[in-house]
Amino acid sequence: MTSINTSNKNIYKTKTEMVYEKLKEEITTGFLEQGEKIVAREVARQMGVSDIPVREALKKLESEGLVENIPHVGSSVSTTNLKTAREIFAVRLELESYAARLAAKNATPSQIDKLQEIVDAIDRNIEESNILEISRLNTEFHQTLYHLSGNETLFELILSLMERSQYSKSIFTQVPERKKQSNEEHKLIVNAMRNGNAEEAGKALRKQKAQAFAELLDAMEKKGKRSE
Repeated sequence: MTSINTSNKNIYKTKTEMVYEKLKEEITTGFLEQGEKIVAREVARQMGVSDIPVREALKKLESEGLVENIPHVGSSVSTTNLKTAREIFAVRLELESYAARLAAKNATPSQIDKLQEIVDAIDRNIEESNILEISRLNTEFHQTLYHLSGNETLFELILSLMERSQYSKSIFTQVPERKKQSNEEHKLIVNAMRNGNAEEAGKALRKQKAQAFAELLDAMEKKGKRSE
């Protein structure tokens, strides 16, 4: 067992869990591109583990639809079905903008301050060009926001759709210029919440997501055509 120190707490993870989380992060953030081959032995060498935890991690990623395994060929990053992606994004757009409106109505000043802290942390990481941390914080911002809606059913539906479209986390890799613009849009959402303007918060969230989804789909479609 390997000890990983996170937030001043010792969290013990197996080697399989470590490999799984690392590969998942690199796949969902776009560092490993769709269709890219994953060589288990090379991953094992880079992470200082044997082939066994890598193969176990790949099996788990395969069960989640993030990795494809072709007999006698090996593992590669799954290719996204653009039709399915468009359908999921269309539903997410409606649910997430609704959740933002509810959050603006229900959030307390201290909860809004928490969102502001995440926005500030993203700004700091933009200066350092830390894409992985920006992506993680971006997810934290949106999940925190949607949880503030107070509607558990709505929140669970959004999380489920986010899980089915984890490739959306690759937006900052696929479209690097989105990093700064995205956080400016976060600030508009937070300001609308401070002003108690639910409609404005919902509109700001909808505009942000509509643009991000459109740019991501465009980037994914172009990459798909290049690989044909």
